[in-house]
Formats: sequence, structure tokens, C-alpha cells
Amino acid sequence: MKTILAGIAASLALTSLSVAHAADYSVQVKSPQRYHLVEQDFYNFKNTYQLTNGQKIAFSARMDHYYAQLDNGERIRIYPVSRTAFVTDSGARFEFLDQGETVGIASFEKLPLAGNLPANTMVMAHR
Repeated sequence: MKTILAGIAASLALTSLSVAHAADYSVQVKSPQRYHLVEQDFYNFKNTYQLTNGQKIAFSARMDHYYAQLDNGERIRIYPVSRTAFVTDSGARFEFLDQGETVGIASFEKLPLAGNLPANTMVMAHR
């Protein structure tokens, strides 16, 4: 009986030890809260925009998935965080203004083909 109790106590001690050490090495990852947007609400944004730096960016949608494509680069997925704001996995942020006539892009340097730009570069674009 003492052997069984000693075994249970030892296993509990080892279990709590690993939990205590896991807390030391845990990492908390925060992602932006996603917003449900239906494709028809994206209608005013599906267009090609001329950026102030001379490049072009196009926005498209397919089955409630939304995309941005800078020049002839790869199409990247964007996620709605509000009715007029979107983010990429890399952290670039798009904000549509004036019923989609204008778009501001924060952290532009995080987009493919953006070039070697300083952190937190802001670019504006118009239809």
C-alpha cells in the first residue's frame, strides 16, 4: 500500500513540475479579431488603385475570401477586421475611405514587391 501511495505522489509531483516549467516557456500569440464580411459588402473595394509611389494595387474577392495584389506580384489574402479595414498575415493594414475611392496602407513595407522601405511606411492610393 505504501508503495502505491509513493508511486501516486511521485507521479503527481512530476506532473506538477512539468506544468510549472511549461509556464516558464509558454508564448502568448495575439491575432487581430476577425470581422465577418459578406462578399457584396466588398463590392466598392474591388478595383485597381494607383499608389502615391507609382505602383498599383488591386483588390479582389472570391467566396468570402479577400485578396490584394501589388503590381504583378503574388496575390495575398487579407482579413477583414471591420467593414472598411483589413489586415494581412504579415501585418500590413488597409483602410478604405470615401466609399472605396481611397485606401490607406499602413506597414506597406510588409507587402510583397513593396521594396526596401523603413518600418511603418504609410502609403495612400486612389482609384
